[in-house]
Amino acid sequence: MKIYRVAQVALKLGISKQTLVRYEKKGIFPRSPRNRINSWREYTSEDILKMKAILRRGFTAMEVVMAIVIIGILAALTIPRLESFYGIRLGGGVKKLVSDVRYVQQVAISRHTNARIVFDIGNDRYEAQAETSPGSGAWQYIPDPFTRANMIVDYGTDPQYGGIDIIQADFNSTATLQFDWQGVPAAGGQVMLE
Repeated sequence: MKIYRVAQVALKLGISKQTLVRYEKKGIFPRSPRNRINSWREYTSEDILKMKAILRRGFTAMEVVMAIVIIGILAALTIPRLESFYGIRLGGGVKKLVSDVRYVQQVAISRHTNARIVFDIGNDRYEAQAETSPGSGAWQYIPDPFTRANMIVDYGTDPQYGGIDIIQADFNSTATLQFDWQGVPAAGGQVMLE
């Protein structure tokens, strides 16, 4: 029967000598018999197999606690940063709305017709429309200047502005901001985003 020393066993287990001794002291590994002459630890092949099985078994309680502490620290550091991303997203949504209002106003002036933004508060979206001819009451979508698609902004589904809510859109008891052919708003009001 071959006898192994601490350094040899540690090498076979893939851990340091100090870790092997510490695990033994803490009761994770069974205590090894000692040499009667010099009190050195002596291990057999069977002892090494038992220790390998213990190492494969899983984490110690201390390792689990340390992992939880590290995860807690990382969460405490990252959550405030995620909240600042919402502020950036909200600021971007407000800038988008302001630029769209100005664009719709310019469309009314350049086409010499009425133009409007209709807010759908329940669905957190708005769409831009222009009257086909002044006073006709027939409305068509205004194309977005960048995508050339209909200008419909949906804060609920847009990945860039997702999570922004339209809290209020009130223009003389309607949710429509309308400009005449001179670019003058039909009624004062406000839009609130959150």
